[in-house]
Amino acid sequence: MEENRAQAYLQLIHTLLNCPNGEEPQILQDNSELLDVHFLETCELVAEKMAQQGGQNGANFLRNLIAQLAQLIDINDDDNSEGENPQEYANFILELLQAEEGSNSNTGVIHSMLAERKHLLNARFSDILEQVVERLLGGENAITIDSIVSLVEDLSINISNFSGGNRADNIEIALAAYQLVLNNRQPGSQKFAQAQNNLAAAYITRIKGSRAENVEMAIALYGAALTVYTLEAFPEDWAMAQNNLAAAYANRINGSRAENIDRAIAFFEAALTVRTPEHFPEDWAMIQYNLGNAYNDRINGSRDENLEKARSFYQAALTVYTREDFPEYWAMIKKKLANA
Repeated sequence: MEENRAQAYLQLIHTLLNCPNGEEPQILQDNSELLDVHFLETCELVAEKMAQQGGQNGANFLRNLIAQLAQLIDINDDDNSEGENPQEYANFILELLQAEEGSNSNTGVIHSMLAERKHLLNARFSDILEQVVERLLGGENAITIDSIVSLVEDLSINISNFSGGNRADNIEIALAAYQLVLNNRQPGSQKFAQAQNNLAAAYITRIKGSRAENVEMAIALYGAALTVYTLEAFPEDWAMAQNNLAAAYANRINGSRAENIDRAIAFFEAALTVRTPEHFPEDWAMIQYNLGNAYNDRINGSRDENLEKARSFYQAALTVYTREDFPEYWAMIKKKLANA
């Protein structure tokens, strides 16, 4: 993507996030030449970063925008699979899996390989990945099934985090790969729950398909993971799943907005029983910030009481996110506190 065009995408996103309510359609119309698949990818990257930093409202706005524009934009324009040799895909996938085995979690090695042949990261890659994995699992080789599946899982994570190529296609590949992993894990095992959690995270960031349905899939998968991630057996994983469910409900489109926010609050508060300030100070502070946002947006209850709780959570977050150690978070939370 050209640097100037990438900057134009970011400027348009900034304008949309800060414009008065109701002016968005005219702004989009005035910038119609920027509305393409790469704009949607940029929106998703910004939304993901905002969500990680607690900016759920902005993330929700951008993801709703993605869902609306995806109906108008042909997101398959950049699919370069036609005419490629299937064996080229198979060889590339085998090379990636071999690199995963020898990279010792060095994501730079994998990302460099992906960047060199990013034109192969498309729908056909997913189909041939499934064929390659089936052959490996059914063949006579020294590699165990668990080892092969673990390599596919590592590759899925690296493709999920790869910033090059077509972001929408990368997520689709990760979804297919995570599903392969899930299909080959023992139901009810810790690794099965881990695969469910990874698959859910991919659905949350998915660009293609219905945004509402993607969030519902994520909620179902996070909930299913909790049948394994119990508080007693896996307290840290349990807290992670609680936090993920909270974020998913905060982004939920279906159902009552008031009830979704209250569900998010309940899951955030549950996560705090494990993510304490003594043992997980940064995680604790981020949940404090997210709770501040949730109470700031809350529909049920007294508005004054909700704002008072929001202020108290923002102030709690600032005990960890200090100006000296976390200047960006500090400034962001101070702004939220001032608004509240």
